[in-house]
Amino acid sequence: MSHYFLAIQIPEALQEFYQSWQSELRDVFPYKKWTEKEDLHITLAFLGEATERQILDIKRRLDTSELTDYFTVTLGKLGTFGRPDRPRVLYVEVEPNEKLNNLQKQIVKVTELAGFRSENRAYRPHVTLGKKWGTADSLPKGMFHELESKYSSEKQLEVSQVTLFKIHPQKTPSYEVVAIFPLKS
Repeated sequence: MSHYFLAIQIPEALQEFYQSWQSELRDVFPYKKWTEKEDLHITLAFLGEATERQILDIKRRLDTSELTDYFTVTLGKLGTFGRPDRPRVLYVEVEPNEKLNNLQKQIVKVTELAGFRSENRAYRPHVTLGKKWGTADSLPKGMFHELESKYSSEKQLEVSQVTLFKIHPQKTPSYEVVAIFPLKS
């Protein structure tokens, strides 16, 4: 059975910008997996395994939902999840945004009505650049703070749609667009 998730796609200009960050950061962060530029996104809800019937149900529900109006989010500096010296995930922060949080809650409510479980952890919107630390080595003390100030650039992203993706782990890029759900203009 295939896995799916709902997300905000990153437009091509920002894909190129963050790919340049990734190219420079590969020498510092020994991640096993770097996100392909076409796969960069902000996750709203991970569905996991889903049948064709469940995906049709999600599509029907989102097609008939009154999703929020267009809005803009700001992408900022680097961030990490995990140990500071060997972070398991390197990402671009999404600055706090009430409209984004509301959209995410709307999406989660729709997925729950369709029978999917929501995550128990708090929503932390981000754009994953790399993950899965690949060596026993650690970052030198203070290095991340240097990089954090170097790789910090406020970029605006207009959110006008939500995308349903199917995951293909063995392909590059790994995410296939299944459906797009426009926000209100």
